[in-house]
Amino acid sequence: MDDLNTAQDIYSDWLTFGLFFIALLILIGIAELIRRRQKWQVEATRKIVHIMTGVLVATTPFVLHSKWPLIVLGVVFTLFDFLAIRNKFFSAMHDTKRKSYGTVFYPVSFILLVFVLWDGNKLVFVTSMLIMAIADAAAAIIGERVSRPVPLNIGSERKTLQGSMAMAISTFMIVIFSFYFFGALLGVRVGIGLTLWSAVVTAIFAAVSEVVSFRGSDNLTVPLASAFVLYFMLTQSADDRLFFSMGLLMAAVVAGLSFKFKFLDAGGSVATFILGTVVFGIGRIAFTGPILAFFILSSILSKLGKKRKNKLTPVFEKTGCRDIGQVLANGGIAGILVLAWFFFRNDLLFFLYLGSLAAVTADTWGTELGVLSSASPVSVISFKRVAAGTSGGITTIGTLGALLGSFVLVSIGWLSGTTNSPQISSVLQFMIIVSAGFLAGLMDSIMGATVQGQFYCTICNKETEKKIHCQNTPTKQKSGYLWINNDIVNVFCALFGVLFVLGGILLITG
Repeated sequence: MDDLNTAQDIYSDWLTFGLFFIALLILIGIAELIRRRQKWQVEATRKIVHIMTGVLVATTPFVLHSKWPLIVLGVVFTLFDFLAIRNKFFSAMHDTKRKSYGTVFYPVSFILLVFVLWDGNKLVFVTSMLIMAIADAAAAIIGERVSRPVPLNIGSERKTLQGSMAMAISTFMIVIFSFYFFGALLGVRVGIGLTLWSAVVTAIFAAVSEVVSFRGSDNLTVPLASAFVLYFMLTQSADDRLFFSMGLLMAAVVAGLSFKFKFLDAGGSVATFILGTVVFGIGRIAFTGPILAFFILSSILSKLGKKRKNKLTPVFEKTGCRDIGQVLANGGIAGILVLAWFFFRNDLLFFLYLGSLAAVTADTWGTELGVLSSASPVSVISFKRVAAGTSGGITTIGTLGALLGSFVLVSIGWLSGTTNSPQISSVLQFMIIVSAGFLAGLMDSIMGATVQGQFYCTICNKETEKKIHCQNTPTKQKSGYLWINNDIVNVFCALFGVLFVLGGILLITG
């Protein structure tokens, strides 16, 4: 009898899958037909498709038994959407005033949520899909139609305060409704206090995830960020929820002060808030100490020798306040490793986390102290003298500064460990991570000298990392790859730190 029921469930699921597939195609086709006949703006029909598709797929846990038909559906529509963008058909679904891959990110986030949440956390899945479908659309609609928009100069795309507020308020209401209505249908009972608490934290996180998005990536960042916060709030202890909320407040303070003292611009502050909430709220003191040390000490070093560093402004791609790209390039790998540690609880991930931060600390300290050297730098490749500020140029002071930075960062990581958290347990582990950070900093210099894009200005005839120079004139490429800038090099630097630590740990453990 059980085998018969299973066979019937499988048949029913695939039949429902076929109906869903047809329904989605009909929905897209109708939207395209209406757009052409009524001459509606593309943005209007795209949002209708966005909302209706999200609401439709959010109902799947109530009609399907297995997740696999949905994963197949997501894969099919990912490929379908990608081809639609490439070949410019079904404009009602994907056409926008800006370049966007939102319709591709949409099914990708759907696949990830189904795969992770279907077995045991369907309430989180449903709620996250509704946030993506309704709250994200509300942010766009309000942001575009408000009569007196207040711009938020945070990312590369236009966002407004009103749109972000609409995102937060809509998310808050969706969480409350979903927990009450769909929670009852799924047999999940959530108290009013936890419901409101979850709604507030999720609303904040969803809004900031949307505001830093670009090219439609909000269809990925918003549902994944919302899903993680909801999962955390519903599965962790009251103490863990409290620490997460305290981490959020602490991250807000750090981001706000950094913006006030011009360590970060607006985009960098928002990125720091997101990264800080993850690290402070999940990792507690063991993970918080090292990343705070990196940020605070590196920010202080950036202010030393300001007059001398100002002379190199025409050379460096980015100077002054750190932007969103720099924050994510330096701390993004560390943030991912904290999330991995949360799910897998493996102490090796803590060592890799320290390795990534030791690497970017070595690179940052080497640069900030190296430019203060009175001696001309030499190329890390040819060892010939090069002009100050040249990518791949190193000095004795800068090299020692890189080693010191890695040592200080790992020392703070050692001191931050407690008996209830990951910790460095031997001098050998300590030395491996310090060495990994220093070597990764050298790899950063090597990449800067070989593959990072280098340009020269046709007006002043000077070499620079910038694509736009004197009088807003485009520069000419001299060497390296056009797409590899300083942020990309920093990402690889953090990855090298991870790989060197992993290799060292595996070597000593056999």
